[in-house]
This record gives sequence, structure tokens and C-alpha cells, in this order.
Amino acid sequence: MKHRKYQFVLLFLSILLSWHESFVIAQESTITLKSCQETAISNYPASKDKELLKQVSLLKIRNLETNYLPQVTLNCQATYQSDAIQLNTPIMKINQPKDQYKGSVDINQLIFDGGTNRYMKELESTSSEADLQQVEVDLFKVREQVNNVFFLLISLQENEKLLKANLSIISEREKVVVSSVKQGVLTSSDLDVLQAEKLNTEQQLSDISINRKSSLTILTILTNKIVTDSSFFELPKIELNVSDANIRPEYKLFDLQAKRFDDNRSLTGSMLMPKIYAFGEGGYGRPGLNMLSDKFSSFYIIGATLKWNLFDWNKNHRDKEVLDFQKQMVGTRRETFDKNLNVDLQNKMSSIQKLQEAIKRDVEILVLRHRITQTSSSRLDNGVITSTDYLTDFNAETVAKINAQTHIIQLEQAKTAYLLAKGQY
Repeated sequence: MKHRKYQFVLLFLSILLSWHESFVIAQESTITLKSCQETAISNYPASKDKELLKQVSLLKIRNLETNYLPQVTLNCQATYQSDAIQLNTPIMKINQPKDQYKGSVDINQLIFDGGTNRYMKELESTSSEADLQQVEVDLFKVREQVNNVFFLLISLQENEKLLKANLSIISEREKVVVSSVKQGVLTSSDLDVLQAEKLNTEQQLSDISINRKSSLTILTILTNKIVTDSSFFELPKIELNVSDANIRPEYKLFDLQAKRFDDNRSLTGSMLMPKIYAFGEGGYGRPGLNMLSDKFSSFYIIGATLKWNLFDWNKNHRDKEVLDFQKQMVGTRRETFDKNLNVDLQNKMSSIQKLQEAIKRDVEILVLRHRITQTSSSRLDNGVITSTDYLTDFNAETVAKINAQTHIIQLEQAKTAYLLAKGQY
């Protein structure tokens, strides 16, 4: 008897856990959770932002690099003034015209900026990485949406198979009861009970069909890929390793946000450094550099400029303090996220352990329920019990099967949720 008990358990679990091995052949396509996640992320609108952000950062850095190139400016000016230098002496006579013209090309070349431009490029690079990582964080949430609808579809898929199998069994029992009614062993009410249960099962199958179509539509929207009723959803088999470290994208985002404040602090400090420029100006006009001449002439000027803000009323120091406080706020957000995540992981691990224990009990319950149903079936055939009594035991076994099937699916979903919470799936 014990040997037969375990034969039944192994047979049921083999069908329950490995149904795809015999079922996939008849399907047009097998859909895995991994493929759904990858397709959903690659087709999610926010994914397009990653390439756009890279292009924006590249253009900004190129603009910053032009600060080291000579800045060339064309200036043209024509003026008329109310008065001008007029000098009449025996030695010199000057009659400067009131209309004056000037055209020049100014060239400025940055020689030393105290590292400001370098820090600006580092800040832009870090900001770009942070923006890209924020997109990764946003996309990470898509995985959870895909997981929920995927496992719901698996549950609906397996419940549908189980109910169809039950419908077949009820139909077979109906034939036996029809014969028993004709022989006077059972009454017509026994047949009515079976037919009512048959209609009830068909109604459940109809509800599952509606829910399945709705879920398929949601998955199609998420993945941007048409998923049909003929698709078979494969239950993932998750290997759980609780010792692996957390690799959630939020942690990298926190690091980049903190680094951005460090880069900004370095940039702020460079503002106090001296700036040295070389410049040159060449032009043509009236008057030229000789203000006493009334002739058109060419001119040029070359030189160097030093700019150094020696005193800023402690503004730079206060700006650095602001950045330090903002960096501390990032650290606080990281600690909060870490604490909430640890609580969430503990709850998910507790759910996994509960489901593992439930599955062990399911095996024992299934053995007993199957034995009871078999006995009831035999007693119904012999007219010892009514169809109502038989259906009570039959439905109890069905509930046990659904519970066992649901627990197995929920266990894999819980494992997936646990690994997803750690950024590993």
C-alpha cells in the first residue's frame, strides 16, 4: 500500500511539475519568463532614452572641449559723435572727424582655468551616467509587471487543463449514472447533480478563458509582441542562492548621485583659482590706435589677462557646505532603501519557506483525497451513495489538486520575486 501511495504521488508531481515536456510539442510556441522580460525591456519606450541621453552627453562634452579652442569674434562699428578733438596751433593742427569707423577681429585663448573645464567635463560624465542609471531603475520596475502577468497566465493555463480533465471525468461519470438511472439503481436527481456540476465546470472554464485573454492582451502591450491562445507558458525552475549580494540598480544610482556632488564640489573649488587668457585684436578703422589721426589705418593689440577673484564673501565655502549636505541626503536615502529592502527580502523568504512546507502537506493531502474519491466512485457505481456524495469527494480532490498546483506556481513566483528584489533576475 505504501508503495502504491508513492507511485501515485510521483505520478501526480511528474505531471504537475513537468507538464511541458509532453505538452509543448502540441503548441505553436513556448514562452519563457526570461524572454518576456528581455522583450518588454527592449521595447519599453524609456529604453529609447538611453541612446538619446548618450548623444546629449556627447554633445555637451564636445561643447566644453571648445573652451580650450581660440574664441574668435568679429566686431564692426560705425559711430557719429557730437564733438571730436580739434587742435589748431602753430606747431600742430588736428581736426578729428565726428564720424568714426572700426572693424576688428578679436581672438581669446584660454591658457589656465584652474581645472574648471576638466571638472565640468567630469561632472557632465557623472551626470550622464546617473541619468542612464535612473532609466535602468525605471526599467527594473517593468520586470515586476511582467512577472505578475506571466505567473497569472501560468496559473490560468494549468487551472484550465485541470478543469478540462475534470470535465472529461464528469462526462464519463454522467454516462455511468445514465445507465444506472435506467436500471433503477440511481434516481434522476443523481443525474441532475452531475449535469449541474458539468455546467458549473464549463462556467469556470469560460471565466478562465476571459481572464486569460485579458492577461494575454496585457502581456502583448508590455512586450510589444503578439501572444496568442496557442502559446504555452513555461514555469521557470529557480535555483535560489540566498548568499548572493544585492545588485539592485538603485545602489549604483546612489553611488553616482554621491559622486555627482563630489564632482560638483571640485568644480566649485576651482572657481577660486586664477584664470589666465591670451588675447589679440587686429582691425582697421578711423581713427586707429593713434587717436590724434584722422586717417584710416590698420592696428593690432596682443597681450595676456589674469583674472582672480581674491575675495567672494565666503560664498564658495557655503556652496561646498550645501553640496556636502545634499550628499549626506543621498546617503540617508540609501540607508532607507537598504533597510526597506532587507525587510522585503525577509518577508519574501518567509513566503518561500511557507510555500515549501505547504507543498509537503499537499502531497499527503492529495494521496488521501485521491483514495477517498476512488472509493466514492466505486460506491456510486454500486448505488451505495448518491451523485452529491460522490461530487463532494470529487470536488475536494479537485481543490487539493488546485491548491498543490497553485502552491508550486506560487513557490517559483516567490523565488523569482526574491531574486528580482536582489537584482539577480
